[in-house]
Amino acid sequence: MNIIVCGANGRMGQVIAENATKSTDMHIVAGVDKMPDIKSNGFPVYADIFDCREAADVMIDFSSPDALGANIVYAKHNGMPLVIATTGFTDSEKTQIKEAAAQIPVFFSANMSVGVNLQIELARRAASFFGEDCDIEIVERHHKKKADSPSGTALAIAEGINDALMVPKPFVCGRCTRTDKRGREIGIHAVRGGTIPGDHSVMFIATDEIIEIHHTAQSRQIFALGALKAAAFLCGKPPGLYSMNDLILQSAVTNISKASGQAVVTLAKLPFSPATVAQIFSDIAAADIKIDIISQTAPYEGLIRLSFSLPEPALAACIGIIEKYANDETKILQSNNLCKLTVEGAGMQYQSGVAAKLFGALAEKNIGIFIITTSDTAISFCVEESDAQGAIGVVAEAFCL
Repeated sequence: MNIIVCGANGRMGQVIAENATKSTDMHIVAGVDKMPDIKSNGFPVYADIFDCREAADVMIDFSSPDALGANIVYAKHNGMPLVIATTGFTDSEKTQIKEAAAQIPVFFSANMSVGVNLQIELARRAASFFGEDCDIEIVERHHKKKADSPSGTALAIAEGINDALMVPKPFVCGRCTRTDKRGREIGIHAVRGGTIPGDHSVMFIATDEIIEIHHTAQSRQIFALGALKAAAFLCGKPPGLYSMNDLILQSAVTNISKASGQAVVTLAKLPFSPATVAQIFSDIAAADIKIDIISQTAPYEGLIRLSFSLPEPALAACIGIIEKYANDETKILQSNNLCKLTVEGAGMQYQSGVAAKLFGALAEKNIGIFIITTSDTAISFCVEESDAQGAIGVVAEAFCL
């Protein structure tokens, strides 16, 4: 992966270059910086992005908001994915970013740390639990050379909290000159000094107790590594606006496995009776037939639809056992030549949107699903054997396995 770094001679640009040189599959081919000669780099650095002629797969922008327009024009002209790691944008500039994402893939995040984005998610969950009953304060601390205040991350935390509230709270950035009592608000406070890479605390302050979610960046390495991961994630993606949530979602699934030779049996319009359902599975168990995925619909007008998967060699024997439950209304349906696929990952239990991403990828290839089961860390489903390899391919692509 060949990379152009904007802000190449800045602190973050230098850390990105340092980390890229340690990688066997990442290479900085050029940099852009308003002071191109103040550092000695192993790649050319230009004062103007349009002087850059090196071919690249992706551009990482760690410069400043005033470079946004030129960077977007260059990226669009070259059809180049763009990772924007700068903060302090105006609403108009954020609109520019969204418009650019209609033509090229754009990764935009107020903070490139996975840990900070987990903090935002935890704050969102805390707000949904008791945000209306607490006073909420955010304190951010950064090095003395940081220009924007409050930080983009502090604003992202506040926006995440408001997403979880029925009625959003206004932001109050500092309380200098205010003489009235605290109202229904989210307080945001900035501290600047020394060489602090980044520190964010969000406090939910209730009567007699405080819940605090705190993240400290101990070096700039986490932001550089996050930006490089974002760049790798963005390569090959279609135009669109991507965020750290998309990157985290990608890593939620870590494995996909396959089991061929499956079948699915369905009893349609089965009278709803717990005793009948129990007896069906007792009869099957007595024949030593092992079943796997089980699905039952909610009763409607006294009827349910009961489905289960089993090894295909046992299909005929199973049908013979449950034929006694069939009648003019209750029908037995069967599907064979199926394959069971299981996607799994420990991170699935913490990340929303995995099922949407999974089944959306299958739908794009028109791959039908016969039965599904889920747990906190796995989703299993059956597809036709002829679709199995295609399904594995689209799932692997969706989650970068």
